[in-house]
Amino acid sequence: MSIHITKLHFSYPQSHEHLFEDFTLSIQDGWTCIAGSNGCGKSTLLKLLAGMLNADEGCISVDGCPPTADNSIVYCAQETAEIPENLYAAFWSSDNETRRFFSMLCITEDMLERYDTLSGGEKKRIQIACALADQPKVLLLDEPTNHLDSQTVQMLCTALKSYNGIGIMVSHDRTFADALCCRTVYLYNESIAFAGGRDCTVFESYPSGLSKALELRQSDAEQSRGEWEKLNAKASSERQRSAKLASENQKAQARLSKKTVNPHDHDTQAKIDAARISGKDRSSGDAKARLETQIRQTEAERDCIKKSLCRKEGFSVAEADFSKPIIIEEKLLHAGAYELQVPHLELSRKTKIALTGQNGTGKTLFIRHVISFLEQSNRLNEVMYLPQEIDDALQHEILDEFHECNEEEQGEILSTLYRLGSEPKRLARIEETTLSPGELRKLMIALAVQKPLSLLIMDEPTNHMDIKSVLALEHALASLNCALIAVSHDKNFLQAISNAQLVIERTGNRGVLRKC
Repeated sequence: MSIHITKLHFSYPQSHEHLFEDFTLSIQDGWTCIAGSNGCGKSTLLKLLAGMLNADEGCISVDGCPPTADNSIVYCAQETAEIPENLYAAFWSSDNETRRFFSMLCITEDMLERYDTLSGGEKKRIQIACALADQPKVLLLDEPTNHLDSQTVQMLCTALKSYNGIGIMVSHDRTFADALCCRTVYLYNESIAFAGGRDCTVFESYPSGLSKALELRQSDAEQSRGEWEKLNAKASSERQRSAKLASENQKAQARLSKKTVNPHDHDTQAKIDAARISGKDRSSGDAKARLETQIRQTEAERDCIKKSLCRKEGFSVAEADFSKPIIIEEKLLHAGAYELQVPHLELSRKTKIALTGQNGTGKTLFIRHVISFLEQSNRLNEVMYLPQEIDDALQHEILDEFHECNEEEQGEILSTLYRLGSEPKRLARIEETTLSPGELRKLMIALAVQKPLSLLIMDEPTNHMDIKSVLALEHALASLNCALIAVSHDKNFLQAISNAQLVIERTGNRGVLRKC
């Protein structure tokens, strides 16, 4: 079984440019990861495959048939607010093959009756169990691991490994994608990635999981830049030699000219005539002509290489005078009937903590305790907290803060956003009232690092971010000069940015925060 996309053209009605232009791709059985920048068309591609959107031109076929939004192709969106249509029929099915996915994902009868009150992770498990129960030929997943703890992610991974068909996921979770996918398709805007590229989405395909694909992509980019620079330097050197030969040829032509020779100086005129007949002094001109041919060949060879554009990455927090470490005393925290034991902690500069634990163990409770402690110590101005979700009120607050900055400060913020993976086209949208969740999160980070800080706290900072932005954020946080507490279920991300770990373990109504 296979999917074939042939010469696809697609653009949204409000856009004057093609998102996809002459786009051709084939996808076979097994799991394929779709990665790339925000706005490059990952979710759009899934919806085109599901038959939820129609192409302007071109053809999409699944085993020779056009895609239809029925049980043969199932699309699982990022959102889980709506109850899956087949939930009750599938859960109560007499077919053991249908019901087994609910058992694999630990979905119980009582969860069906309180769907609206379930956590995002519980709803995601139900959504995917219902999708697997339909036994579709094609299963499309859009960011399936956002907001999920590591236990739920592992549960989903185990269930999805049992799926037989064409599985396609959009994901920036490298651990999850590596465990499932044997192929990665990386989407990108060609004009942003390569000098002289088209302003539309193209792709590179890699026979590997996401992590290896990113390594190969980086290696290919460095190699293409190296080859282009080498040939460009060769062409430059040849042009310099050509200019030197042109000068020598000009001098030779001057020597063969009789304009400055006395008409009565017959000996000199005879020598010039002899030089003209013998071809003496023409060697520099001939060499220049041969070199011009070589220059054209070198430049043609150079221009056949897609030169990968290189962009600066990383940022630093404004220098702070705060040298005093943050001391958290041992304490028992309470949230209703739940208790969390916190040990004595000392957070000094450049201490970068990965805070982990299953959902519901008290990570947010601990973060609130740290912020409350700093407030009581009159040090709240030294901390910046980036929450997991940004509501409408906070969105307006973030945008207002940006607009209140002077021109120089806004320039620095935009520079930080660019280094976090945002593109110039999307930066212009900061003047608008709506930004994507990923762009809002990056804007909040860019605003935060303009201030001197002792501590930066980030709760699931990679949610809604594309893989390019995640990698740029990793690079930036690795060189951060203040203390950091990062809550994330992305193992690769935490390994890249942290030098210490705190984990919360819960048993019943009691949890313990442990140093690792």
